[in-house]
Amino acid sequence: MTMYDVIVPVNLLFASQPRLAASRRSCTDSGTMSTFPIPIVVLTAMEAVDCIFQGRGNVASYHQDCVASGLCQPDISETDFLLNFRRRIRGLRWNPFCHRPIISDLQNDCLIVQDGIELCCLSKALGKSWVKVSMPEDVHARWLARSTDDLDNAVVRFSRKSFYNPVEHPAYRKAKIGRPDSIRLDRIRKLLGPIGPGLCGLDIGCNMGYTSHHLQRQGFRMTGIDYDENHLAVARALTTTYGLDVRFENCYFRQFQTDKPFDVVVALTVLYHMFYRQEEQDIPECSRMDKGAVMKKLDALTRHALLWESGPDPGREIDFIRSNSGLTDYYSLGPTQGTGKKRELGVFLRPDSSLNDYLKKRHAAHFAGR
Repeated sequence: MTMYDVIVPVNLLFASQPRLAASRRSCTDSGTMSTFPIPIVVLTAMEAVDCIFQGRGNVASYHQDCVASGLCQPDISETDFLLNFRRRIRGLRWNPFCHRPIISDLQNDCLIVQDGIELCCLSKALGKSWVKVSMPEDVHARWLARSTDDLDNAVVRFSRKSFYNPVEHPAYRKAKIGRPDSIRLDRIRKLLGPIGPGLCGLDIGCNMGYTSHHLQRQGFRMTGIDYDENHLAVARALTTTYGLDVRFENCYFRQFQTDKPFDVVVALTVLYHMFYRQEEQDIPECSRMDKGAVMKKLDALTRHALLWESGPDPGREIDFIRSNSGLTDYYSLGPTQGTGKKRELGVFLRPDSSLNDYLKKRHAAHFAGR
């Protein structure tokens, strides 16, 4: 079989979301952990790597998965497993001749890893955005077929010199990026885990659709809204490039109309920009805005969870959301830096939501003590 070496975005390597039981069956059949096509931020192997590099978390889940899949002896203790795992990671880090990860498929714009999952996790832990992999001819052909024609036209039409978030295509790997890290995305996917398929999401102030596209890869049916046609032209072009079907609408949040709520709503710095930033700049329109009515609409659109990032005063926004909606359970996902400004990322949950217990447990497991 002919194999091709290519550079790919790390964040596309683990965005597919089959059922865990099916993943474990594949693992057992193939004898390799690499058939776990689960988002890298919730992958047990990634947690184990984080345990080594950041000194938090544990290897217990990865140990259990390796035992269940037959990758290690069932009588090996967690302590011995950790020692062996640490040795493997150290060897991968300092071995320039280690085999590249092998990609077995491209599904829903997700690169499915067949072999080399620990090296992928190591690349993520080291802060790499791109990694060299090997893929067979048919996958390589589909990878090259991700055309950037619409994106190229949008860049020329709006004289784009930079992008807010990374473009997940080799042709734009060296483009100037305002927010190159994926910290917000990593934490959001870690919280949500494998619940995407069958659920719908709304991304308010979606910009170029970075979060919308990644959650669509994870199985959500996504809608993104933004008032800036410049941003949405890029978002729609990227949807074509990625072969996804995110729906984007050009409007202000107050103008947005829908006949049903969304399971998950994403609002990253949205309230700050809608309410407080305009107040700071003394924009007359802001003084006429009925903040309570806007919050009531946001509450009505959110069935289960509101994923939120603050402005410079998170306490003010947290109190406002909890006082003006039924989203009264708040859990922090940690501080973020943004474009040089300190903010807070968190999730508001509806107490009577059917996902409340699930998301609280995931928060306790992955964000306790953050």
